[in-house]
Amino acid sequence: MSIEPVALAPVIHECLSLVSPLAQQRAVTLNREALTGVAVRADRTRLKQVLINLISNAIKYNREGGTVWLEARALLDDRLRVQIRDTGSGIAPERLAELFQPFSRLGADSSDIEGSGIGLTISRRVVEMMGGSIGVESVPGTGSTFWIELPLEMASENFPDAVANPADDAAGLPVVTGSTRAVLYIEDNPSNLTLVAQILGHVPNIQLLTAHTPEVGIQLARDRRPDLILLDINMPGMNGYQVLEILKTDARLGQVPVLALTAKAMPSDIERGMAAGFADYLTKPLDVPRFIEILSRHLNGRIG
Repeated sequence: MSIEPVALAPVIHECLSLVSPLAQQRAVTLNREALTGVAVRADRTRLKQVLINLISNAIKYNREGGTVWLEARALLDDRLRVQIRDTGSGIAPERLAELFQPFSRLGADSSDIEGSGIGLTISRRVVEMMGGSIGVESVPGTGSTFWIELPLEMASENFPDAVANPADDAAGLPVVTGSTRAVLYIEDNPSNLTLVAQILGHVPNIQLLTAHTPEVGIQLARDRRPDLILLDINMPGMNGYQVLEILKTDARLGQVPVLALTAKAMPSDIERGMAAGFADYLTKPLDVPRFIEILSRHLNGRIG
């Protein structure tokens, strides 16, 4: 196995070319994001094999006339998530654990399509050998999302045409108008702090303040009174909800919008967060264009 920088767009193009006849047979539409300039560290041949396996399954287990989406998201830990979403029948929660076990035949009881368990077992092994991870989320009756996460390939003079720089997504999006606004990000993971700093460094009129502990963040908020606060929820010592309550009960900070930025992305998590008083709820993996747009709208006063 040869681990090297791999441009994602050409690999995806090759995979889709190979599976398109199968998609046509089942009248399944294949949609993909523009992935120009995105790269990961992987073995190119093995990555292609894994993606073909996942895309083929998304087609085979889809409904007639369904849709498959291929998407990529930069994570806040120097990794990239590639996910394949389908509009199939979904998988019951109690059966998800079986998916990556050898000789699983999920779907065989309701379909004559060949089971994919051994393929997923090998896919998991290959992805882990490349330093990545693989997983699945599914809603019965709605569809499934299979994803792989791999190390992000950052800018390099030796690989200029496939730079996976999430800040590039800032181009053409709304900007913060008027004077410079202070944004405080409270987050215990240094990689997450670094990536958000990289992204916001490309957005005019934003000064980023960072705090690596809840206590430091609260004090910094009181000292600097930022225009907006980004807040992680899972932090040691004090969680995001506790921090939010302290900020909201402070007379000088009560009107400062606080946005959750967290990996807790289930609908119930989002509902709880909004009910607790977050002005907005952003989830990881981070959708960079949406992130910048929401920040800009809050800072420009267009969200009440």
